Amino acid sequence: MTSTVRRSILERLIRAGLQVTPDALGYLLSADSPLELADSIIQSMDSASSPVVLTREYVQSCIDRTAPEVIDDQAPLVLMSGPDSGPSAAADAAAPPAPDTDSVHSIQVLKNPAASMVGSAGTVDDFLALFTDRFRRIKRMYMGRVDTHDAVSIEVLKQKKISPRRRRKPDDVGEFSEPVPSYTVIGMVRDKRVSRQGNVTIDFEDFEGSITCVIPGSREGPDGRKLLESGNSILLDEVICVSGRMDQPGRMIADRVTFPDVPIPRDIGRAKRDVYAVFISDLHCGSYHFLEDEFDRFISWISGHDLDSTERSMVDQIEYLFIAGDLCDGVGVYPGQQDDLRIPDIAEQYAYVARKLRNVPEHVKIVCIPGNHDACRQALPRPPIPNEFAKPLYDLGERLLMMGDPCHLRVEGVNILITHGDSLDDLTTQLPGVTYEKPDLAMKALLQKRHLAPVYGGKTELAPLTRDWMVVDTPPDIVHFGHAHHNVCDNYRQVQIINSGCFQRQTEFMKKQGIKPTPGIVTLLNLRTFSPEIKLFYSFEDQSAGDTRIS
Repeated sequence: MTSTVRRSILERLIRAGLQVTPDALGYLLSADSPLELADSIIQSMDSASSPVVLTREYVQSCIDRTAPEVIDDQAPLVLMSGPDSGPSAAADAAAPPAPDTDSVHSIQVLKNPAASMVGSAGTVDDFLALFTDRFRRIKRMYMGRVDTHDAVSIEVLKQKKISPRRRRKPDDVGEFSEPVPSYTVIGMVRDKRVSRQGNVTIDFEDFEGSITCVIPGSREGPDGRKLLESGNSILLDEVICVSGRMDQPGRMIADRVTFPDVPIPRDIGRAKRDVYAVFISDLHCGSYHFLEDEFDRFISWISGHDLDSTERSMVDQIEYLFIAGDLCDGVGVYPGQQDDLRIPDIAEQYAYVARKLRNVPEHVKIVCIPGNHDACRQALPRPPIPNEFAKPLYDLGERLLMMGDPCHLRVEGVNILITHGDSLDDLTTQLPGVTYEKPDLAMKALLQKRHLAPVYGGKTELAPLTRDWMVVDTPPDIVHFGHAHHNVCDNYRQVQIINSGCFQRQTEFMKKQGIKPTPGIVTLLNLRTFSPEIKLFYSFEDQSAGDTRIS
């Protein structure tokens, strides 16, 4: 079948007066629809400037020009631009984006799951479309890498030569010269098993077939690390790339496991001026355990009250406040929650949040996304919190943007990815070393996998949509999580990682979940220098203090 496709592609290129290098031809053959891709390249050729010989680089550039935008399905929308921007900036979606999206006070929405975009009938076809879209998007990342672009389909791999053992045949002079052939394949993980010997066995599949792969626990990969480390970090339903040999029909032995990961070096967005963004999450307003005094001190501080000279300079430059979900405690989220609620009505909880945020200085732009405690669906992606529950927040007008989860923004040239981080619940039980006290390990793993919630059928619900919104198409400059209630700030492959802690004491439910919060810690980041700052508004000596229930 492959030889027939190869011949057809060559015939079409020859008829078009073109030649192709072996590298470019191999790249065409590895695509999902090689004939259609060849036709589209031929049709896009400009005879005045196009080369006669197609190289792999030229083929890739043609694909980049003709491929649909992967950041969002709609044109980017500048919601805020300039210090005097009003509500009309958000309402006029038909207006073209501002020419300079890196300008002062500019917030450009690259990805936002609006309510009108994330509904489905929930049929089998919808689920199939979700995983098909995930596979295609992440496979495209692998095909753009130098070390994985020569991957073949599973059906082609099954036809390759079997190498039962790692051996070489002696030639006529007694030398061992014939190398064991190695092949690379991309697939979605369907099943995973770990043997008593520590070997990891996975079943994974693509559009053409499935295959079993054994990852030897004692073998070292090309980077010198044990393959077992990569094998143990593989999750169900993620898309991985494996290189190795076929040792029997339908089974391969891995020499290397590759994840899509964040490429380096790459262009990093930076603001053109010294401006600070503040990152918080998990306020849980409405709970007896909400740290109202500490949050009020934070609002007073960001408003410029009671500052020393060092803090004054920084606070005067704060212009953005990002809140990564769980604005309120919600209703009926966990068993016995009614006993923890100071405000039992969900609408009143949001009114309470709005009264607090109204005290934030008007020059500070606030961006909010929903969390699993908010009045929103549990399945990801989540649309913005509905107006019917949170009208007082919407009444804050242009001062506050209500986004969905996840959302991807460009703020003065800096790409910021914000998600609540529900998938941490799955990763704490499925990835070695990951705990709620070390959310940075989970965040790094998700960036490595280029997906914010890979596992289907676990604690994290995924909506069956034609598009997988949880794929990290474009590596961010900053990724902001909440949910863990544990503050951490780190860097992974030039991506600034922030988990913003909480403003809630430890509840009985948290104790049962093994969550030890670090409340009242606020992370600030200079968007020009990327120098993080930490500000404490909570005395940890009071961690065991009682709650503030009204008798």
